[in-house]
Amino acid sequence: MLSDAAQQDVRAAYLVSQRQRFKTEINRLTNGDMLALLKAKSAAGEAAENLAFLMTYVYAWHWLQQNIHRDYQREVLAVFGKGEQAFLMDMLLEGESAAGFIDAYIDHWQAYDGPAQLQQQQLLQLLAQQGERQALREYIESVWASLQLFDKSFAAGYKDLAKQEKDRYADMLGEDDRARLALVDRLPDTQPLGRFNKLGLIPAMGCPQTCRHCMFIFRPLMKNTGDPTALYQMVDELTSSVLFTGGDLTKQLDHFYAAIGSMKNINTFAILLNGDFADNRDVTRSVLEKMAAAIRRRPLTWPKAKVMLQISFDEFHQEVVVDRKGNLTERIPVTKIANIVEAAPKFGDEIQLCLLHKQGHLNFSMELFEKGVFARLARELGRRGYQLQITSTAPSARLKRNPQNPGTPAPLIKDATFVLTKYPDVPLMFTSSTIDAYGRANMMELHEAVNERDLLQQVLDGNGAGDESFDKDLMFWFNGWATLFSAVHVCLGNVFEDGMETIRRRQLKDPLSNALNGFDLRLLDYYREKRDDLDAIIEKSTSPHHLFHTITEDSALRLYMTQRLIEADHSQPA
Repeated sequence: MLSDAAQQDVRAAYLVSQRQRFKTEINRLTNGDMLALLKAKSAAGEAAENLAFLMTYVYAWHWLQQNIHRDYQREVLAVFGKGEQAFLMDMLLEGESAAGFIDAYIDHWQAYDGPAQLQQQQLLQLLAQQGERQALREYIESVWASLQLFDKSFAAGYKDLAKQEKDRYADMLGEDDRARLALVDRLPDTQPLGRFNKLGLIPAMGCPQTCRHCMFIFRPLMKNTGDPTALYQMVDELTSSVLFTGGDLTKQLDHFYAAIGSMKNINTFAILLNGDFADNRDVTRSVLEKMAAAIRRRPLTWPKAKVMLQISFDEFHQEVVVDRKGNLTERIPVTKIANIVEAAPKFGDEIQLCLLHKQGHLNFSMELFEKGVFARLARELGRRGYQLQITSTAPSARLKRNPQNPGTPAPLIKDATFVLTKYPDVPLMFTSSTIDAYGRANMMELHEAVNERDLLQQVLDGNGAGDESFDKDLMFWFNGWATLFSAVHVCLGNVFEDGMETIRRRQLKDPLSNALNGFDLRLLDYYREKRDDLDAIIEKSTSPHHLFHTITEDSALRLYMTQRLIEADHSQPA
């Protein structure tokens, strides 16, 4: 149960975030995006200039219906209800339909008798061209329809995306994948088998949350091994660092504790959790105590180990949403994250806490720690008597574009260290990354978060990706699948059936994995040989990782690309 102060924070966070989203939409559309959209993708023709302002607010009406609960629309728009555009806010709120909004807009400017306004001139020119009011409204509706915006609800869109994901998992290690791996197995072994910087372990795929940025929608039911000890033993020989992942692993924590107690050579046990387990202080302390106890029980002759407890924490995981009854709730309450931050310093010898954050407009200044979700965390900790202090920050290696001011790339805060002043010698970590348009994020607009489209263009221009790569280190699922870190659909076999040595050899010599690793532009050519939608895919891609992930999601294409890579490599002079 949230305190009154925490509940007030939740309400304020909802209103502030939705107002910011609305303002961002209006600003980008009136600053040229709607005009460009009309010229590129609509039936507006020469009327695009006259339609752009009106269409911005037709868009706004639809956006409100899809994104803001009816009970809160008036409160969200209240701060915009003054000045020259106040009448538009009234129309947005009073319009029962898009047609109703358009009618009200036409009526307003027909009756207007004040100083000259460009919007009135544009409307009257459109009216003169169409002849009469109803014809103009129908024309505006037809132009809007030609844009094909908001033609699918989030629920319908997620359902379609989930089906695509389900089909991909059903095809995993199917006929095409088996044929592809047979080609790989026939290639000569030219490199010695080595160790890995890290390996992943996936006990299960699942999460009860529905965060709108999440890359996964459908989570496959896995026929897991009843005892992962054999898998632990194999992985233990190959690396000193493992990551447990797969969504929300709260129900799989016993596997994590067992791994800590059995994997002798591992010194970093990372686990990604969403923090939903931290229902209260007692539960939180109990979970962290079990992690710490597992570390302390390791024999003294084993390498010293530590848990890297990674907790998702950002404007998406802690987003305030409206439930069916109109109540405001957080997806994962900030109070739960506060429980974890409060408890973690007590286990500083065994556990390193790291908050994982998705980059947004606040990352471009110290406002990152003064507003938004981090400020909510600081206030909650303050109510408990703690003071949070930022001790260091570090920028991203590359300049990036602020989604609210994308004209010029700028420095961005990527990492930070902070402490609770009560525990000044126990640093807590914060790191951030971009969102790629996988899964639910496919239905987010490009401007809603920081992306890597500049890096994508750099790669497409043939200038490489610098230090960035498509991560081909291995993740081992408890059902035996061995997939790539950056692409769970690229499967190199089943470790229980094929054996670890075969999987390792495939990972070294697989032409497709290696081409992905270096963002090999030949893959784009091979994709284009089979499909005609590459330009559309590039237009929607948020990074080189996203692009190369997308073009390899079909098993038949993975097989074809592997064949073409082998042919190309064999045609090279010795």
